[in-house]
Amino acid sequence: MMTRAMLVGFALMGLMACGQGQPQASGSNKAGGNAGVAIRTLASGTTIDVTMDRTITSRSNEAGEAVMTTVDADVVDGSGRVVIPAGSTVELRITEITPARNRSQADGRLTLQVTGVMVRGRRYPLEAEVTSVAHTLKGRGVTVGEVEKVAVGAAVGAVAGRIIGGDAKGTIIGAAVGAAGGTAVAIQTASRDVVVSAGTPITITLIGPLAVSKT
Repeated sequence: MMTRAMLVGFALMGLMACGQGQPQASGSNKAGGNAGVAIRTLASGTTIDVTMDRTITSRSNEAGEAVMTTVDADVVDGSGRVVIPAGSTVELRITEITPARNRSQADGRLTLQVTGVMVRGRRYPLEAEVTSVAHTLKGRGVTVGEVEKVAVGAAVGAVAGRIIGGDAKGTIIGAAVGAAGGTAVAIQTASRDVVVSAGTPITITLIGPLAVSKT
């Protein structure tokens, strides 16, 4: 009888051990499930609409400078879940910014590189490119530099005239005409700066996926 009772006791202990193990397994699966939904991903080709935080211009800004933009609206994944909230910051870097050097040059040059996005206080590198940015050209007029070029041209003309013609009167007239003509040329060749104003809309397109933690 005692042997049978011992066997029954061992059986009950085994059942209790199995029952205690089941909640642990369930808890482990739950943790794994949470880890699975912690990351949300935007696919390549997703567009992000941002707005320039400040004005940049080829007259005062240079390549290498960082430019901050603000995300206009929530950017969601394929399931409609927010990945990048509105108000997040996207960082750009100026890699080239030059004015239109003369009237025959239709436009200046501006290249912006996308470097990263700040989401909930955490920075993520971005594989993306700027696909749309509005800009204007602002004429400088005849700057001091342009006037100096004209003055140098007139002086050279006067010296050459004196050496070749030997006629002081002809030299003075030639110099005056040369100066007037040079000013007209300066107006035609005066630089026009590339300007992207604060508040300008910019479209950024992902060229690679972006994974962001939801917390």
